[in-house]
Amino acid sequence: MAAYWSADIGTLVRTEPDLISAALHSKYASDGFSTQYTTQTESWNDSIPLLQEEMKHLLEANPAAASWRVLLEYPLYRLRRRIDIVLLAPTSVFVIELKVGEKVFTSEDKRQVEEYALDLRDFHGPSADACLIPILWCTEASHQYLPQQRYGVGVSQVLPVGATGLSRLLSALAIKGTDTQTRVEEWEAGPYRPVPSVIDAATTLFAGHGVREIAQADASNLAISAGTIVDIIHKTKVTHDRALIFLAGVPGSGKTLAGLQVVHNAIEAGVEERGDIVYLSGNTPLVVVLREALARDEAARRKSKGERPRLAETRNAVRTRIQHIIDFLREYLTDDKELAPFEHVIVFDEAQRAWDEDYGRKKFGRPSSEPKLLLEILARHTDWCAIVALVGGGQEINSGENGIAEWGKALRSLPAEQLKRWSIYGPPNFQFGSEATAHLGVGDIARAANSHTDDDLELSVPLRSFRSPFVSRWVSAVLNGDHSESSLIAQDLGEYPLLITRSLNGLRKWLETSARGERRCGLVASSGARRLRAEGLGVTLNATDGGEIAQWYLNERGDVRSSFALEVSANEYTTQGLELDFVGLCWGGDLIWDGACWRHRQFRGNSWAKVNAEKKRFITNSYRVLMTRGREGLAVFVPKGSAGDPTRSPDDFDRTAHFLTTCGALPLKEQDD
Repeated sequence: MAAYWSADIGTLVRTEPDLISAALHSKYASDGFSTQYTTQTESWNDSIPLLQEEMKHLLEANPAAASWRVLLEYPLYRLRRRIDIVLLAPTSVFVIELKVGEKVFTSEDKRQVEEYALDLRDFHGPSADACLIPILWCTEASHQYLPQQRYGVGVSQVLPVGATGLSRLLSALAIKGTDTQTRVEEWEAGPYRPVPSVIDAATTLFAGHGVREIAQADASNLAISAGTIVDIIHKTKVTHDRALIFLAGVPGSGKTLAGLQVVHNAIEAGVEERGDIVYLSGNTPLVVVLREALARDEAARRKSKGERPRLAETRNAVRTRIQHIIDFLREYLTDDKELAPFEHVIVFDEAQRAWDEDYGRKKFGRPSSEPKLLLEILARHTDWCAIVALVGGGQEINSGENGIAEWGKALRSLPAEQLKRWSIYGPPNFQFGSEATAHLGVGDIARAANSHTDDDLELSVPLRSFRSPFVSRWVSAVLNGDHSESSLIAQDLGEYPLLITRSLNGLRKWLETSARGERRCGLVASSGARRLRAEGLGVTLNATDGGEIAQWYLNERGDVRSSFALEVSANEYTTQGLELDFVGLCWGGDLIWDGACWRHRQFRGNSWAKVNAEKKRFITNSYRVLMTRGREGLAVFVPKGSAGDPTRSPDDFDRTAHFLTTCGALPLKEQDD
């Protein structure tokens, strides 16, 4: 990952500013930005002389700094931004955000440069063990900061510096840096392997940028899987075939990212024509958030070009690529002529949640399951079609959701001649199930003439919790009631914190402290945790309130509608398929440890009631969803209960908290409410 311009400080101060600016322009254009913005040009023309002047002062005070490396416009492709200046000193890496003409150090600007440093720490190999010091340099501000402490490995607090004094600050910081030596060549050539969030990836892809720079972790085959699927689609198109392609993955393995990448790659490779490939999901919150994120991003990009886009226009533009499955079905099932759909390819996310024939009868008056309806609609094409079904397991949370098995049932219901027209692709054991599908499979499809397996059609490495690949395993062990296995797995979680507290105030403070930079935090709770209202958590996001959901996930700090406010919790319906960096799970009375096993309950009227086996599975899966939403950390708040309230028994919560502790959750330092 190369900077737009790189040299030692000695070379920097001797080079004509126009030559540096020209080099920056050239790299800027080659990096996919065809338009040279006037504001960007002016920024470089103003900033380069200022930087050269400060570096001259630095050399006067510290001649040895001539060999320090300076990198201008260092790209961070996960964020689709560039660091203004990176300075590689012997003991520290300085990450500098330059605000020319600014007089005030804003919180937003501080978070921006802190996020840059955090991104390097997490995803840039040589920075993992470096001393990273973020600096906010506002050229018209008067404030100066001189460090009084020695900085070690990791990301320090953001240091503000004003009009003059950057050279003094750098000189002082070099002395107070860590003993770890920065190896310049190794740092510049170091791999950058970010794990983007769903929103990061979606905005990058749909902005027209490739994902070559958003490489996943080495252990992931996500990019290969997406490529394999596009190849199958292309083959299907050429041979005038029909293809049903299953991509399976454990929770958090990147199925949604893979689906979005399939759409992007198919467009880029010319496989799709006239927009005839679409991403579908039955997950309303996911569709709402992705659409709004893409619309806001498109509007911001157009605004930066000097245009005045209306947000309503950009919202309409993204609706064709990301659709709700119900809207798709309604359009083609209400067509009396039963015409072939415009789309030749659908990428169906969370296909394991496809509903059965009973729901189909209620919703559309047809005794057909969702998989069967989709097979029927796409088969109207006389030339070719493909369905990409992204399937997981253990996250079915509604009645009628039967996992991948429902797809097998739909296939077996097809007449033999129709079934033979479909080529069916899936990972090894997709007929019988695997960990990725909660050990559910499509079953026997021996009548299908063309059935193929491919190792690249299974995502087995959890990416969401990028600090540890074992979080989903820990969650499964906990929900299986196996504290011995849970505690062993917890020892291998590395830097991923698993914490427990009995203080809601303590939970909120931990979230606020942990979510540095632009990392997002929020509260989550089961929809069945009805008695959390006694703790002041009676308001939760509703899956039908699209606007509120988008604001909760996308709005910034300081907005009381955002997740940062830590007032409104999201439940399993409004978090599935989405994620936060730091999650605060508020445990409810619907899942209580009784000393030997989990007890599942539903609140009815004024008391808790027993539930049947199906409901138990849904409650378990609800907590599985909630406990796997955190990319960087999870803290669980277990209420203390009230002796005077039989619906909030202290003994129930004490046993639950104790069990989670024996499973490896570490106590969070208690704070007074």
